[in-house]
Amino acid sequence: MLRSAGFGVALVTALIATVDAEATDREALAVEGTYFLIQDDGFQRVLSFDRGGNISQISDQETLIGFTTSTGAWARTDPEKAVATMISFNYDVYGSDTVGATAIRYEFTFSDMVDGKYQAISGSYAGKTYAEGQNPLRPSEAPVRTFGTAFAGSRVNAD
Repeated sequence: MLRSAGFGVALVTALIATVDAEATDREALAVEGTYFLIQDDGFQRVLSFDRGGNISQISDQETLIGFTTSTGAWARTDPEKAVATMISFNYDVYGSDTVGATAIRYEFTFSDMVDGKYQAISGSYAGKTYAEGQNPLRPSEAPVRTFGTAFAGSRVNAD
């Protein structure tokens, strides 16, 4: 009898783990995809979320200010909320003194669920650029530039 009770506990534990994994996968599927953002300052970005927790961005400001496409990691904080940290590199544009690496922290809210996928996104980000040679995740010096803004956007759909 004790042996079958152990099997029952193991089976229930496995079923709960499977249900939890399926719920996590559904939540990631609801977010994963590409979103077009319009910032409060008028500039635009495109963000791409993948189910594995990676995120990337391109911006219409890259050549104006002098930074690379950004990449990083994202995670859910609530059913309709997520955060991300992305890293980009800055280069000298017009004698800029902000050559180095930048860390950008995003906060997202998703809405307008259609067929299991969010169609709208809003939120804000704040970034810090550090001097060349600094690790933006563990800097030993103060940032040379800080910035941030709010945004709203929508999912890019294939149809």
